Amino acid sequence: MAPWARLFWFLYTRFEDQIVASILRSPRFHHGVRRIHRTVEDLRHGRNPNEPLRQGEATAEPKVEGHGFFKYFIDELRNQARGKPTEPPPGPPKK
Repeated sequence: MAPWARLFWFLYTRFEDQIVASILRSPRFHHGVRRIHRTVEDLRHGRNPNEPLRQGEATAEPKVEGHGFFKYFIDELRNQARGKPTEPPPGPPKK
């Protein structure tokens, strides 16, 4: 291996090690990993009933599946692909 290639490789690995070290020191990284781990454990084993509610859970509105803009948007795209666009909703009454 050429001397310049060894130098380049040394500098590259050292810079890479510094990046990894700075990421591992970051509290945000650990918070994200902790959150992902908690979500995976909840999905695999179910929620621990003795665990207190997490922030925002007591006041969160229940999610209604299948409603919302995205669902209506997808339905409209499907209808247009089939050649049957939906009729627009009626406007305000005319005077």
